Amino acid sequence: MKKVIYIIIAIIIGCVIIASTAIDTSMENSVKVSGKVKLVYEGGVKDVVFVLENNKAVYYINRGFENGFNLAKAKKDFEGKKIKLFYAKSWTPLAPFGRRCKHITHAAVNDSVIFSEW
Repeated sequence: MKKVIYIIIAIIIGCVIIASTAIDTSMENSVKVSGKVKLVYEGGVKDVVFVLENNKAVYYINRGFENGFNLAKAKKDFEGKKIKLFYAKSWTPLAPFGRRCKHITHAAVNDSVIFSEW
């Protein structure tokens, strides 16, 4: 019985460690997506969130409103415009089959870069 408890504790600790590791935001680890911006809003902790038309995923710039974005300006500048996004490929034991929220590593509107972690 003690072995089972130790194994469960080790699995929990392993999952916490994996879940808390930093996301690789390099160009090599990013996936490209493009589409028309349907909605921009604030989510999480000061995150700029983009919803694209005909796309079930939600894309966010981590702490974007702490780093120069303004909600009213972002809505005016991006809603209805075509955007090219790159998001980090990542896996976590908390969402083993993928997540609907994707961490943006690079974004451009009309070939003008609006955000980049590269």
